[in-house]
Amino acid sequence: EANQFQNQSQNQSQNQASSQNGKSGTVIGPANVPYQVDDAQIIQAQSQQARKVELTVTAPIKKMLREEDYREPHQRFLLMLSNGTTVLVANDLQYGTYAPVQEGNVVRIHGEYIWNERGGVLHWTHKSDEPRHESGYIDFNGMRYQ
Repeated sequence: EANQFQNQSQNQSQNQASSQNGKSGTVIGPANVPYQVDDAQIIQAQSQQARKVELTVTAPIKKMLREEDYREPHQRFLLMLSNGTTVLVANDLQYGTYAPVQEGNVVRIHGEYIWNERGGVLHWTHKSDEPRHESGYIDFNGMRYQ
């Protein structure tokens, strides 16, 4: 799994820690280090109307949405991209970990992007149990949520 942040933080601890809601995440770097917005991959995928593309994006959260309980529980929020569009993040809580994020936070997310007319959906933000998918994650405040 290619991970730019882990490569930059090789000397950082990989210990387990608890988040605000009791779920755990992996420590990947110092807390409160701001991420630099990097949304070029997802903007390119939008322009190509790409589907099922695994990519990484770093962007601010525009809006937190109601958790979805239809079929499987999902944490949902919108990312604001530098081109003025938004992307829905659907973090599957049955397989992944809740990320304690809020509007205005800048997050780094790796997952599978699927284009739609509203800007697209980024899902599969959790560890993969299938060989056809890379593991996804949400990095926030020095923690990795999978």
